[in-house]
Amino acid sequence: MLRSYWHPMPTMPSDHIPGKLIVLEGTDGVGRSTQIQMIKNWLESSGVAVFDTGLTRSNLAGRDLQRAKDGHTLDPTTQALYYATDFADRLENEMIPALRAGCVVLTDRYIYTLMARAIVRGNDPQWVRRVYGFAVIPDLILYLTADLEALLPRVLAAGGFDYWESGADYCHGDSRYDCFVQHQSALLEVFKKMVEEYSFVVIDANKPVMDVFSDLRQPISKVVTDLATPAEEAAMPAESLAAMPELPQGDDRPTREMSDIIADLLAALQDE
Repeated sequence: MLRSYWHPMPTMPSDHIPGKLIVLEGTDGVGRSTQIQMIKNWLESSGVAVFDTGLTRSNLAGRDLQRAKDGHTLDPTTQALYYATDFADRLENEMIPALRAGCVVLTDRYIYTLMARAIVRGNDPQWVRRVYGFAVIPDLILYLTADLEALLPRVLAAGGFDYWESGADYCHGDSRYDCFVQHQSALLEVFKKMVEEYSFVVIDANKPVMDVFSDLRQPISKVVTDLATPAEEAAMPAESLAAMPELPQGDDRPTREMSDIIADLLAALQDE
C-alpha cells in the first residue's frame, strides 16, 4: 500500500501496489542522467518493466513551467507551487498507474530536489514540506553525492552555467560561476540534512561511472528481487538498448486542470 509523507492525494489508491518506486537524487552535474539510463537498461534486460520520469515532464504543466523559467521572472513561492503542480500531475497520471501495473518507476530526482531548491531561495522549510507532503514515500532513495570541485568540470562540459541551476535569480556574485558555487553549496547543505530524515542511501559519485553503477546495483537488487530474475545475477548488455516499450503518454489522457491541483495543494496546507 502506498503511503505519503503528509496528506495523500485524493486519488491515492489504498489497495496493494506491486510496483516499486526508486528515486535517484543528487545535485546538478553529479551524473544522474547517465546512471538512470544504465539502470534502466540493466533492469529491462533482467525482465523488469521500467517507467522512467523526471522533473518538468508533465503534460499539464511541464511546457508552461519551462516557458516561465525562460522569462527569468519566477519568484520562489510561485516556482515551488509550479513545480508541485508538475509533480502532482506526473504522480497521479503517470507514476501511480505505472506502479499499479507492476513497473519499477525510476525517477530522475523527486521532491527532495524541489524542496531543497525552494528552501535555499528563502521559503519556510515547514511550508515546503507541507506543499510536497502528498508525495508517495519511495521504496528506495539513492543519493549521488560529489565534491563541488568534481561538479564544476562536468557542468562546464555539459554546456556551462544555467541561470536557474546557478541560482542567479537570488545569489549575488561577480559572475555566473560565483553564483553557481554559492547555490550548489547551499543545496548540498540542505541535502546533507535530508540524508537521515528521509533515509537516503548515499552513493559516492566521485568514483568512475562504472564503479558508481556497481554501487547503485546492490541496493536496487534488494528492492526489485521479487519482480523478476534476481537483478544481481543479471548482466547489463554491453550494446543496444532494451526494447521494452514505454507506457503510453498521449496528450489526450484524462487529467485535472492545473487550477484544481493548486487548489488542492493550498487547501491541504490549511488542514492540520
